[in-house]
Amino acid sequence: MSTEKTKIESIAPVRVDLAGGTVDIWPLYLLLDAPKTINFGVSLFAKTTIESEPSPQPQVRLESIDLKKSQTFSWEEILDEKTTAIPELDLPVRLLRYFAKEHTNPRALSFTLQTEAKSPSGAGLGGSSALSISIIGALWKWVNPRTPLDLEKDGEFLISLTRDVESQVLYGPAGLQDYYGAAFGGLQVLSWKIAKNSRNTLPVETLKELEARTLLFYSGKSRNSGINNWQLFKGLIDKDPAVDQNFRAIVAATAKLETALLKQDFKQVVEAVREEWETRKTLAPGISTPDMDAAYARAREITDLAFKVCGAGGGGCFFILLPEKNEVLKEKVKNAVLSSGEIRLLPFEAVPHGLTVKS
Repeated sequence: MSTEKTKIESIAPVRVDLAGGTVDIWPLYLLLDAPKTINFGVSLFAKTTIESEPSPQPQVRLESIDLKKSQTFSWEEILDEKTTAIPELDLPVRLLRYFAKEHTNPRALSFTLQTEAKSPSGAGLGGSSALSISIIGALWKWVNPRTPLDLEKDGEFLISLTRDVESQVLYGPAGLQDYYGAAFGGLQVLSWKIAKNSRNTLPVETLKELEARTLLFYSGKSRNSGINNWQLFKGLIDKDPAVDQNFRAIVAATAKLETALLKQDFKQVVEAVREEWETRKTLAPGISTPDMDAAYARAREITDLAFKVCGAGGGGCFFILLPEKNEVLKEKVKNAVLSSGEIRLLPFEAVPHGLTVKS
């Protein structure tokens, strides 16, 4: 635990959820048969930078570059459970408090934690969770400067810590898939089980084939994941037959998608994603917006494809998936989607790695 001058940079990717979202919320997955979630990491990174050094007048500065918010604290304020931050900095304050208690002597240091998110706010790409993972990665290195971060060994702990602190901030349950996407990246099949979850990373070749067929768009409108997620959460817990049936249909479509990806059968991949979306959009009103629906209709006039809103919906991002690699066709679909409204393309690269920490 160093009290020397330190600079640490940590980045984590966001994720595009292909199928099986919402079932990753505890305890919903315990009420379903063999539920899985499939997502892949993309290069709209969340970044955290920490700088600390010994100082006769230590202070703590937290800053969000993209939100243009900052706040300064004393270490006594950071370590005091009663201290509150402005809403935009509540999460980093809570995470710093946890790790500061693990540090030998933080009170001797001036400390700056700066965050930056490349994903648009409310995009439905798990941006806040990716930011949390990047913060935790940087703070873990700050406390353990001479120990390499081993995600295979420490990843589950980092995910559990992020989930618990985010649940405090959200004042409700948090899904798990976003943390796995940020921590590990790649194309993942996440299986939700009693006491222990499992993760199967599919080949990079499959990830690149998926990237070549995918267009990612931002609708121009932010969304609130908590609204739709809570409606679905309550519906399943209350044993609403329609909600239960739809969740089980989502689980079945996700299993179909896994089989198709393992075979690299992208015609079946498109069908499975489309099947998942057709079920998901009936789960709660407002998951898709009129602009999104119109964009989907324009794209479908050009060719067979899959469309899906990212995350809980109600705004944010959506993606379109083509069954074949065809740049001319892809360009036509892109232009059709962008022909009206506030929708914009989000260029990306698929990312085979997750959290990366440098010091």
